[in-house]
Amino acid sequence: MTDPTTHRLLPIGELSRASGLTVSALRFYDREGLLVPADVDSHTGYRRYSPGQVRLARLLAGMRRVGMPLAEMAAVLAALPDSEVAEDLLTAHLRRLEEGLVDARREVERLQALLPGAHTHPWTAAVEVGELAQALDGVRFAVGTDPDFPMLGGVLCEPVGEALQLVATDRFRLAMAQAPATIGSASSSDAQTGSAALLPTTVIDQLRRALSDLEDQELVRLHLSRTRFVLEARDKAVLNGDCLDLDFPDYRRLLHGADEGGQSVRLPVADILAALSDRTSMGDASDRVVLHAHGIGDEAGLDEGAGLLLDRTFLWEAASAASDGHVVLPLGEQIAPLAFHGADDTVLSLLMPVRPEPSP
Repeated sequence: MTDPTTHRLLPIGELSRASGLTVSALRFYDREGLLVPADVDSHTGYRRYSPGQVRLARLLAGMRRVGMPLAEMAAVLAALPDSEVAEDLLTAHLRRLEEGLVDARREVERLQALLPGAHTHPWTAAVEVGELAQALDGVRFAVGTDPDFPMLGGVLCEPVGEALQLVATDRFRLAMAQAPATIGSASSSDAQTGSAALLPTTVIDQLRRALSDLEDQELVRLHLSRTRFVLEARDKAVLNGDCLDLDFPDYRRLLHGADEGGQSVRLPVADILAALSDRTSMGDASDRVVLHAHGIGDEAGLDEGAGLLLDRTFLWEAASAASDGHVVLPLGEQIAPLAFHGADDTVLSLLMPVRPEPSP
């Protein structure tokens, strides 16, 4: 015999107690179309819900607690009963929360470094000359020169696992390179999370020249802090100077979405370099070119969604620094950077497209 209580409609207050959502929240989700009552009294406007809506209300309450945006909450409910799609949406939100926590931790560490009397956490990177020189060459082209953005006028050096990572950007392109290194600090065997030094362009160029006088297999040590830099080679200091005591932008936000959000195609960087060389040999001196899935074309042939319009010099420099890798070219109408990947598929640089000239 069927239990008649299983078909009893629940007053809004009872659903509130069963789900953990306030009455006002339930009314809000009704207005937004996420959880519409099974019945609304035409005279009093009193809402009543079916027992089957308790699970949906609890799901909404949980998504609300973890700060899920309304549109994504609606997408989860719309995906049901396909739990696999709903789980993917929840997992994507969790990933964003984790990335946000990393960003927040980094920002707190930056703030702690700004406190009066704070330590600058000096650290050391022991690295081979050839590896360091190659990494410097891989990012130097992207260093900014705009005096309005002095924090971009240098190369960020930071420890990442068992490597020294270098980063440079001028807002239009971003370059990254890593050199295998032994990382340590005065306080522990590993450099502290958040340790970084911003070396100005003059120091970077002096460092590169100093490395030219050493053998590729030699080991040098970089002693770094937020404010000072020392290069030690053959057990003596050969170069030292001040770092830029400025905050470098959080470039990781760009990397999270470098290859996401739509269709794309991979193109060998060697093919791009060859096409640019061919155009130069034929006397083409245009400042901008269009990169599309089948090669390189003129700006005049740019149609909507047909490719990316790029600064020719910037494209050449980025391609030269990643000659044995590939690019990920976004297709369709996406507004996304061109991502350069190395042979191991790591992102080496990003190049922003340029705007077409307005039609007369």
